[in-house]
Amino acid sequence: MAIDSGVTINCLDLQAPGGIRQILLRSWATTDIITYANAGTSPTAQHQISSITSGGASTAAWFNYDFKDQVPSMTINGTKENGSTQFEVGLSFMLPRMTSDKFHQIQAMLRECIMAIVVTTSGESFVVGVSELYRNESVAARSQTFANIATVEGGSGAAYNDDNGITVTLMAKQYELPRIYSGTIALTGTDGATTT
Repeated sequence: MAIDSGVTINCLDLQAPGGIRQILLRSWATTDIITYANAGTSPTAQHQISSITSGGASTAAWFNYDFKDQVPSMTINGTKENGSTQFEVGLSFMLPRMTSDKFHQIQAMLRECIMAIVVTTSGESFVVGVSELYRNESVAARSQTFANIATVEGGSGAAYNDDNGITVTLMAKQYELPRIYSGTIALTGTDGATTT
């Protein structure tokens, strides 16, 4: 892929808000199918994922992780070594108020290969833990670029006005930048915790 265009900045770009609006997580499954953009599409569309389905269905189940506002962040660090560029994509969010339910969910994530969709405040949806370049063609669940828990930290605090909660950081080693998710995201659960 050659450099085939420049990058322009407009007023909307200069005023784009920071932050994350929604974090969706799910475990990789052996029946997952990721639809990447075709090479014949426009350059902008080539860096997109149009659908993620599982089990032969037209959708996949995702789980919404609420968080304390203005705390979550996504970071991208790229390094090149011996001609290969690797991107470490970090996703950090805080679950306020420690409870056994939240501990259970964190404990369940410890041994999972995870993918995430991060919806930013400015409206883009980025897929983390998925890479076309290093995908496993025969068993999708063994993708080499999944996300998993890198750190968990937090506690009760000492004073009444201290934070009580746990900050979870997921890390994915990918060999391409996160792709934009161009499909539809729909909340399906009555509690707001389930999404397709």
